Amino acid sequence: MGEIKSALEIALEKAERLGSISKEELQVQKWEEEGKKKAAAFLKEEIESLQQGLSEIPPEYLQAALKGVSEVLLRNVMLPRDKSQWETINRSFQGLKEVKGSIAEQIVPQMEYILKNYEQTLDSYKQQFQQQVQASLGTNAQGGMMTMSPEEMKALASMQEEWNKISGEISSQFEKQLEPLKAYLR
Repeated sequence: MGEIKSALEIALEKAERLGSISKEELQVQKWEEEGKKKAAAFLKEEIESLQQGLSEIPPEYLQAALKGVSEVLLRNVMLPRDKSQWETINRSFQGLKEVKGSIAEQIVPQMEYILKNYEQTLDSYKQQFQQQVQASLGTNAQGGMMTMSPEEMKALASMQEEWNKISGEISSQFEKQLEPLKAYLR
């Protein structure tokens, strides 16, 4: 069984780790965090442009801030589970183009293609799966849960598990396509 540490012990360990970090490394971490905050503000449309947000960063720490910005923007380029996520994804693309320039101008369309292809693929599989569910459950599925027998409820639960597996596999395939492009922009 693991040892339970008091808040004081945890604080002392953290202070010890911080003591082993140089002042320069602390500054780099500080400005990287600031970059993350600027990217979050950009995504929330609290600032109009990242250039505007990064203008107050000391030049010697601009790379650290840009690393933080890129991390947040790339984290928000994700496989869209619903249409509402596109607003954040597109804003992330805009920010990446702003901070990465021509390299992002080349990579972002490829990422966008993958995300749209993912959406289309998932929708297609979903429609096919819904047709299979309706066919296997018959007309009772049309009437809703109230008219379903316990056997049909079990079958529906089994089908839901199957759908989760299928959609997970599809997501995994598209994540594998997206990851190298994200890595290229880091």
